[in-house]
Amino acid sequence: MTTAEERTRAVVGARDLLATLAEGRGLYCEDLVRTLAMALLRHYPSQSDIDESAIALPDVWAKAEEVANRRRR
Repeated sequence: MTTAEERTRAVVGARDLLATLAEGRGLYCEDLVRTLAMALLRHYPSQSDIDESAIALPDVWAKAEEVANRRRR
C-alpha cells in the first residue's frame, strides 16, 4: 500500500523529472529514463486517488475521468 509520503514523493519526483527533460539538462539514457519513470509510477496517484482528492479539494484537483474525457474530444 502506498503511503501519503510515498505518493507525494512520486508527484514531486515526476515534476522534477519533467522539468529536467524540458530544460534539456544532462545526458539521457533510455534505460535510465525508463527506470526513473517506473520508480515514480510505483507510488504515483491512481485515478481513484485523484478523484478522492478532487472531492476533498475541488480548487486543487479535477476528477481524473472528466479530464480524460476532455482530452479525447
